[in-house]
Amino acid sequence: MPLAYRVEDAAAAIGISRSTLFEYIKHGRIPSRKIGNSTVIRHCDLEAFLDGTPFSAATKEAQSSIS
Repeated sequence: MPLAYRVEDAAAAIGISRSTLFEYIKHGRIPSRKIGNSTVIRHCDLEAFLDGTPFSAATKEAQSSIS
């Protein structure tokens, strides 16, 4: 597993568009780093972003039926 991804690869890894990822970076939702001319996002920052997003309605419904 890579330590960091370029924007295109990070967007593909979490299933969003490149432009959406740039919006998230712009608004501070996903931290990024500059290495030379490249913008990179650490793997752990992508995981933290996903961990902080809400569950889908289907997941919430399934979880409530288990409890």
